Amino acid sequence: MTEKTIEKATPLIGLLILGIFFLLTLSVIRTSVFGEVEGEKHIYFEIVFLLLLAVAGELLVTYTKQPSVMILMILGLFMSPSFLVLSWSFLHSLNLPFALPPDPPEILRLENILSVFAQLGAVILLFKVGMHNKIERIFAFDNLIVAIAGIVLPFAVGYIYASYAGGSFAYSMFVAAALTATSVGVTVAILKEFKLLNERFAEIIIGAAVLDDILGLLVLSFVINITGASGQESIVASVLLTLMTAFVFLFGSVIAGDYFVRYLDRKEMSPKRFMLILAFVLFYAYFAEFIKLSAIVGAFMAGIILNKSKHHSEIEEKTYGLEMLFMPIFFISLGTLMDVNALAKFFMPILVLSVLAILTKLIGCGFAGLAAKLKPLEAAIVGFGMAPRGEVALIVASIGLSTKILDSSEYSIIATMALLTTLVTPPILQILIKKIQVK
Repeated sequence: MTEKTIEKATPLIGLLILGIFFLLTLSVIRTSVFGEVEGEKHIYFEIVFLLLLAVAGELLVTYTKQPSVMILMILGLFMSPSFLVLSWSFLHSLNLPFALPPDPPEILRLENILSVFAQLGAVILLFKVGMHNKIERIFAFDNLIVAIAGIVLPFAVGYIYASYAGGSFAYSMFVAAALTATSVGVTVAILKEFKLLNERFAEIIIGAAVLDDILGLLVLSFVINITGASGQESIVASVLLTLMTAFVFLFGSVIAGDYFVRYLDRKEMSPKRFMLILAFVLFYAYFAEFIKLSAIVGAFMAGIILNKSKHHSEIEEKTYGLEMLFMPIFFISLGTLMDVNALAKFFMPILVLSVLAILTKLIGCGFAGLAAKLKPLEAAIVGFGMAPRGEVALIVASIGLSTKILDSSEYSIIATMALLTTLVTPPILQILIKKIQVK
């Protein structure tokens, strides 16, 4: 073979190899989606898929001009097992000219891996929000009033509605507890996207949500004890212990954190110091989760503490990559938890409960916002901003299910309400925020 012939054949060989590689890629994707792949290997496919889904979400945000939170949650909904099963059944009913695999695709098989990534996303998000806040703003009187209003009214209305609808005492108490919850992650992401985190109404939402978590924890402790038929002394002791533990953590973490910041600021930022910062944030998240507060509260407190560091801007810059990696997965995961079948089966109870969930926060926190001398539009943003129940109410429902206080139907109603309130809030907030920006 002459040199000239080899030169002519080289591009053809390259195209042939590229074609074979393309077919091999299709085979790998098909096997990963429909075939049997070991869990340790499939994890790489799932991570790649989630990252590509996040990229697709950002493209849709650019073209649709909708909040990225909402887009990512909708994409997650399309990837949920219940939606895939339903859509696959519909495709089979069309009698398409080509054969479809009998079973729907299993893209996100390792739920525990997705859950870990999602939790890290929530932790990083609230840590970054904490970096823009000061401790004295969190425990302001206005925040406390909004938080209390966001607990009392939803609890009372939730219990009355569930009892009136024929629910048992235990179910009614868990519905009431779920309605007191606030998942601030979605709201904070939207405020961050519109660069409004420094506005007073945003500070009230964030501060009230943190206090809401503490008060909600006390409510949950009370509900678990009273529905578990514990004695009066046990209930009081449990609530007091929870309150004391939360108090010690919140104020103890600030005092201990000041020493950490002093050590951190002795020298310039280095890889070793940055790893210490990550360990500090994750330890606070673990600490809060361990005492049954919430990992996001711990991360938020770590952010507030590191706000005082002279390395503030460097920490912001170095954690940006983590934010871009984990945050989209958090919002996608919220969508994947949605049960489309439950939405169809218990449509009316879910719809009524979701409307009550939004209205009770809107009225309670909104009026409290007016009392804090916010403008009506800002008070409405506070009300809607406290409305998403998200993962916090899901935790309440899952505890009820795991302790056998709730059955699967009751769990589905509460869980779907939690996710529905989280899904419908972003577009409403976007409309209200745009009105404020126009003014």
